[in-house]
Amino acid sequence: MINIQNLIKYLILFSVVCGSTFYIPNCNIINEHAGYVGLLAATTFAILDTFYPTIILKDSLIKN
Repeated sequence: MINIQNLIKYLILFSVVCGSTFYIPNCNIINEHAGYVGLLAATTFAILDTFYPTIILKDSLIKN
């Protein structure tokens, strides 16, 4: 089953990376290459998010 929250997170990352790669003025990258860079970044983030999810440490060991 597809997690919609993760899918939205990956699509936002893809859009930001693809858009920034396409609109950097000093970079002459063809449109499809900007898509490849965005796809690579989103895929890498998805793999890292799958195998190394967020770790929450409890503060029960720390006494104030």
